[in-house]
Amino acid sequence: MSTLGPAEIFDLGYQPYEGERRGRWPRRRAIWRDGIRTSLGLGRGTAAKIAPWLLIGLALVPMVVLVVLAAFLGSVPTNPDDFELPSYAEYFDYALLPLGLFAAVVAPLLLCPDRRDGVLSLYAARPITPRDYIGSRWAAFFTVAVFVVCVPELVLFIWNALDARDLGSWLDDNWDTLPRFLLAGTAVAAVYTTLTLFIASFTARRAYATIATLAVLFIGSAIGGIAEESFQGGVADALSLAAIPQVLTDTVYWIFGDAPDDRPVAAPVSALWLAGLTLVLGALLLRRTTSLVRG
Repeated sequence: MSTLGPAEIFDLGYQPYEGERRGRWPRRRAIWRDGIRTSLGLGRGTAAKIAPWLLIGLALVPMVVLVVLAAFLGSVPTNPDDFELPSYAEYFDYALLPLGLFAAVVAPLLLCPDRRDGVLSLYAARPITPRDYIGSRWAAFFTVAVFVVCVPELVLFIWNALDARDLGSWLDDNWDTLPRFLLAGTAVAAVYTTLTLFIASFTARRAYATIATLAVLFIGSAIGGIAEESFQGGVADALSLAAIPQVLTDTVYWIFGDAPDDRPVAAPVSALWLAGLTLVLGALLLRRTTSLVRG
């Protein structure tokens, strides 16, 4: 004999969704915004903010300090010309290191946790393609990287404009500086973003991706330096291109019209090498993401 009571039906008041149904671009923007927040540690604990903001500060603060120092010394009547601000290209010599560390430490956060926590399958359940996902993640870190690179250059540009005796004449002579440092910042950000995300696509552990990225940058720099200093010939010149930070520096100086003459590979060739490397790694990154999402 059954002990179950009579069945009951409850009206839960279910209503179909009648709100706005958005397309793919709002979904892409949502992933992009989430990537920016992740890159900056927003919405997370204090510990998650330390690394990104410390490295961002290392790239941003020195230029502000130098400009303040220049303003102070300029107000002193004795020897104000003894202190000179770095040129736009020279500042990249310093900024490339903290930006590389920033990319190695922070960029894997945009891919590794999603893969480790199985979030990629949830993205695949929505009308979002792998291209939408990785494109939005790439654009998010690229946006942050361009900001970190270009803000110090913009501070220097504004200071030089304010310090000019004749602003109109100065702008006539230096108007092209603005697109030059935007192009240089875009090149640096694109290379670091693509490289770090490509490496991060091979592991679900952020620490492994960080170590691998640093290994590529530092070991590549060592190989390129040894090839440049100890060997000669076409093979040595090709191996020197493994030093990505140095090749980036050569490219930046070429963009500003200050390409050095003593480099084993001409600066335009270095720029083409970086462009080709970025495109190839970007295509491989998309292929990797497609296999992971559909996996």
